[in-house]
Amino acid sequence: MAEKIGEHLLAVGRSNVGCVRPLNEDSFHIDGATGLLILADGMGGHDAGEVASAHVVQEVTERIRQFMNASSDHHSEEGMLAGIAQDSELDPEEQATLDDLPNPVLLVVREALTVVNAELNQLNQERGHPEDSGMGSTVVGLWAPPFSAYPVVFHVGDSRLYLFHGGQLQQKTRDHSLYQQWLSFGGKGMPPPQNILLQAIGPSRIVTPDVQFLPVYAGDTVLICSDGLTGMVTDAAIAGVLAELTADNLDSVCDRLITMAREGGGRDNVTVILGHFI
Repeated sequence: MAEKIGEHLLAVGRSNVGCVRPLNEDSFHIDGATGLLILADGMGGHDAGEVASAHVVQEVTERIRQFMNASSDHHSEEGMLAGIAQDSELDPEEQATLDDLPNPVLLVVREALTVVNAELNQLNQERGHPEDSGMGSTVVGLWAPPFSAYPVVFHVGDSRLYLFHGGQLQQKTRDHSLYQQWLSFGGKGMPPPQNILLQAIGPSRIVTPDVQFLPVYAGDTVLICSDGLTGMVTDAAIAGVLAELTADNLDSVCDRLITMAREGGGRDNVTVILGHFI
């Protein structure tokens, strides 16, 4: 059943192992307390991908909860700033105003992703994996805190977030993949494989997440998904299903998207989160 988050968001999620793989390495969470919708697609073989994706979802959720709790007694930007300062390496006296910092809502997401990347990378090093190898995970999500005018969209890797607005499906994240880079440079010559990532959480010591605000309006829908959906179902087909979405049928629409991925071959795990703004 769809969960109501705050006054303006309904959310539902599903995950399925697909038709080929023996293990579901996707993880997702809908956190009503913070307004966070997050999905991670693990990689690494055996149970490592499952471990990585679960760790990303758990730790990012926990850090955002900690931020919200630290700010709960302060109903001002100054209070949120103080919460961020506790985790910063800078001297608190150097953080007197918000003008000295990036937007605090964006900053807390970047910091959460940077920390979880460092944790997984350290684990890879302890297991003897060289740089740019070992277990890892994509991550994509939307965070709609009550004190922000617009929700925040963030991602690393090739899991995606789409916005369905005015009858049009718009991809709001750009894949961190060799194939996307090839497209961005004109798509000349032989295309590279579509599953080679340029960024993921864990394999490398350095990660550069994309974090941005997303203007949304009543009636808009966000689709957050792993490539188990987009690799099996065309954007046009997805848009056709989302065109039928209402505040009353999120569950059935989510189930339909999972079924379409399986009917299309189900070669990968498939996870879908739908967020509908009311």
